[in-house]
Amino acid sequence: MASKCFLFFLFIATQLWAENTIISNGSDPRINVLIPTFKETQPISAKDVLSNGEFQQSIYEESQGFSESAYWHKLSFPKTTTPNMGQTIHLALNYYVIEHLDFYLFHGDQLQSQWKRGALESWKGDTKRYNGIWIPISLSNEQDTTLLVRKQGNSPLLTPFMLFDDTNAEAKKEEKLIFWTFIISSLVILLAHNVFVFILLRQPGFVYYLGLNIIIFIALSVVTGFSRWIFSEEISQWIIRNLFVIFGIGAWILFRFSIHFLKEVRIPSPQSLIRKYGDSIFIIFLLSTQLFSVKTAALLFACLEVFLFFICIYWGIKAYLKGFIAVRFYLFSWFFLIIGSILNTLIFWKILPINLFTESILPISSMLQLLAFAFAFADKSKQFERNRKLQALTDSSTNLPNRTYYFDKLPTLLASIAPHSPQLALVMIDISNYQTLNQAFGPAKADSVISEVIQSIHQQALRMEGVLSFPLPNKSINKVIRITATNIILISTTPDQIKQQILKIQRILDTPTLVNKIHFRHQYKIGSALYPTQGADLDKLYQNALIANHSVTYSSGNWAAFTDNLKSNHAHQLGLITQLTDDIEHEKLYFHIQPQVNLADRSIIGGEVLVRWHNKHLGQVSPAEFIPLAEQTGLIYKLTDMLLEKVFQWAFEHPAALSTQRLSINISALDLLQEDFANQVIEKLQNHHLSACKFTIEITETSIFQNNNIVHNNVRQLHHAGFKLAIDDFGVGYSSMQNLVVLETDELKIDQFFVMNLLNDPQSQTLCRNMIDLCKALNIVSVAEGIESEEILQLLLQCQCQIGQGYHLYRPMSPNDYLKLLD
Repeated sequence: MASKCFLFFLFIATQLWAENTIISNGSDPRINVLIPTFKETQPISAKDVLSNGEFQQSIYEESQGFSESAYWHKLSFPKTTTPNMGQTIHLALNYYVIEHLDFYLFHGDQLQSQWKRGALESWKGDTKRYNGIWIPISLSNEQDTTLLVRKQGNSPLLTPFMLFDDTNAEAKKEEKLIFWTFIISSLVILLAHNVFVFILLRQPGFVYYLGLNIIIFIALSVVTGFSRWIFSEEISQWIIRNLFVIFGIGAWILFRFSIHFLKEVRIPSPQSLIRKYGDSIFIIFLLSTQLFSVKTAALLFACLEVFLFFICIYWGIKAYLKGFIAVRFYLFSWFFLIIGSILNTLIFWKILPINLFTESILPISSMLQLLAFAFAFADKSKQFERNRKLQALTDSSTNLPNRTYYFDKLPTLLASIAPHSPQLALVMIDISNYQTLNQAFGPAKADSVISEVIQSIHQQALRMEGVLSFPLPNKSINKVIRITATNIILISTTPDQIKQQILKIQRILDTPTLVNKIHFRHQYKIGSALYPTQGADLDKLYQNALIANHSVTYSSGNWAAFTDNLKSNHAHQLGLITQLTDDIEHEKLYFHIQPQVNLADRSIIGGEVLVRWHNKHLGQVSPAEFIPLAEQTGLIYKLTDMLLEKVFQWAFEHPAALSTQRLSINISALDLLQEDFANQVIEKLQNHHLSACKFTIEITETSIFQNNNIVHNNVRQLHHAGFKLAIDDFGVGYSSMQNLVVLETDELKIDQFFVMNLLNDPQSQTLCRNMIDLCKALNIVSVAEGIESEEILQLLLQCQCQIGQGYHLYRPMSPNDYLKLLD
């Protein structure tokens, strides 16, 4: 082996004096000299070219450009200096798109071998496997050796040639094989990953992205020569003939994909010229490839690349400035892809040389493009999720927080600011002439006018001090929540200044709105309620502000603050009773279930049944409002009867709900004063073939029990049947030690008032601890309501409380969701 290497380098050294000998540095296999070149003017044989051809180095550069003519290149090698010992060197070529390429090997004037390696020629299967263009040059030790290379075609370039000995040639082939195997495998894996992401996320326009990468793959195969690995010879030749058609389709696909990828931010605008006529540019280019020369097509394609580079970068930056975060990887991806394509075009135009670095530009940029889009798709899916959450919390017309935000997000916000703002005021504004606008101008115009007024109120609120901000996932600043089409609320953090704040809002509402050249004056009502004194939760607060709002009469002004007198207003009470009576009769009330948890191991041991009422006129009515009203009017008996029937029927239909858990059902203390109450409950239970041991009856202490036989009999019968009894909301209202005895209590539920104040109120801590100790002393199960944080839960565990429920653990949920939770 050492002798072969020595001979090879000796052979290289002996060429320094030869006039037409190709000179190559031992450390650099590339031939960097001007190669003697002959321009063919008429058909001629290789022997005639060898003997009669006038080779000139001066026309070498001409041969490397666009030309229809055929050129012959002459590489000369002196005879070897070792007698009776041959030497073989290997000529390698990196450029693979020459249409016709022939090699002729001569010893002296005798033709030894001939090879066809043109892109449009058949190679006759004379290679065991395709590993590039390799021409073995066997040197003679008797005569000089000459290799003639004939090039003809519309594609420019041919050189550089590279020379290797046997060992280096094999190493180079293996190196290229490994390189391209790695490149192809990486491209396929990354593309497969992005296809998988598309299947999961259904990204719009992905078919364009897939098509583009197929085009990139084909282009790589042609430019680098491995197309003969993956395509038949006929397909490979068709691709060469239509190379710029394929490139043009790839550019058009890139254009279309960019439009789809940026569709969500309306870039480019549907009205823009590029959106309307962009496709025409690519159609014109594709037609030009059929009408003009390859050189013209290459020039037009270079212009198309530059156009795409600037337009895609411009679109990407514009989308990013609009808040479309996923576009940062889009920019990264297309920047590298298009730069790689442009640099590859510069090779085609001879501006850049062909070497290992420039060969690698396009495949590496393609890999970076695929990798970047994997991140772009992930970013876009996250943004979709953020947008979906944002849409669920915002009003589509004004982008203000909506009703869902009020009930789902605002409680957490209020809980966080409650320690710093001991009192707040909810201000409800109802624009009451919406129907008039509808009738006068139509619903579309009415919606637009109302939205405009609401936005004006919002702008005024933004300028006002002492108004609570409502943060959204997109970090926008909002101070107004749109509950319904005509109803909005804001929250004052300075209730002592509420009069001045409402006056500023009234100025906006009192300003006429120009609608179809008519100055339209809005009619409105404003109601307010204080938090937490007039509503400890948002349901109650909203309801009381609504009561104040509805109490407004235009003769007395546009604003009314909530008072206890308004709550007891007879007309309101009568309307509520009427609706409740009707809905109970038609069984329109329903129930949710709030899971109860064993605090020691966080396992679900059952759930509390909570009655709910949504009225078509009143909307969602809080149980804290209608249950006391039902007790006052005697509707509580029908309500309890309806609730028991619905719960038992559901439990019968879904036995899994009681397989290892229990259900707690709330009744009123007044129910136990009915003589036949226990019998009715037991009869309903038996009709549904249920076991009483799976149910706990919770009694809300809304009245004082009298020590009478009716209560004792009902309690005794319920216990005998297997029911457990619990006292609900213990510690407030009419709680007394007497009730613990009268009810023969199995469970005691500590009211959430004490639980929610555990962290900040030492008195609440003392009372909770004492109530839990009382339960332990009487062998009663202790249950804590209103657990809102992990800190509260840990305090309860330290006090050895057994059972807990609250928003920190689980929110009330529909029966179906409760079943899913158990599953």
